[in-house]
Amino acid sequence: MSISSPSLHYKFNNKLIDYIALALLLLLTLYCLSSSFNRGVANAWYFNAEFSLNDWAKQNTIKDKVEYQQTLTSITKAQSLDPMHPHYAHMVGRIMHWGVDMGFEDKGKLAEINQWYLLATQLRPLWPDPWVDLLQLNNVLHGYNDETKYYLNQALATGPYIDLVTIGTIQVWLLNWSVLSGKERTLLFKQFSVATKQYKTLNQVFKFAKSINREKLLCSQLKFNPQYSKQKDSHLYRRYCVK
Repeated sequence: MSISSPSLHYKFNNKLIDYIALALLLLLTLYCLSSSFNRGVANAWYFNAEFSLNDWAKQNTIKDKVEYQQTLTSITKAQSLDPMHPHYAHMVGRIMHWGVDMGFEDKGKLAEINQWYLLATQLRPLWPDPWVDLLQLNNVLHGYNDETKYYLNQALATGPYIDLVTIGTIQVWLLNWSVLSGKERTLLFKQFSVATKQYKTLNQVFKFAKSINREKLLCSQLKFNPQYSKQKDSHLYRRYCVK
């Protein structure tokens, strides 16, 4: 009757452990390489879409539906390759939003766009951009309700001095001026004071206010508030406030 040597068992078990460890290391390496490759490809698709989006913003239009579809395809590929990236989710929503505004998508898509913006906030809660888009979209879909106010507060909390936040919040407040509380009107003028620090931002705020016939609300601030003496002497004041 033969008896197995304990040392042979020990060597065999050690080798088995080594093989398992090596196999796991190889699998981990392959996973990391695959993930890195996917992220690299996703990034390329993302920059392709971002280039188009920036061009649309400059031109204030999209060339045609073919260009829109190509850009949407680029960003959806990026998002599918790296689904946890907040910028990709946000840009899917933004590009589709452009599609609705240009008539390339049905307005029924706005609910889906809202979900993309929400996903971006879940993936990166302290990023103000998707909060601003949610704020403006929810105001369009449902008016100045509790959700709109929540998104507005989140935008201010994450980026109180960012131009995009300043412009977006003031626009929504101006649109809903008649239903604002005294506290909300105070917040509007507080954010307006932030806008006065940047010529470009102030111009955009006044341009929007004039488009909805509410520029007088802002002009009164420049006219009667001594802290705005410099702005009162500006070209913007003469352009929007002097009749």
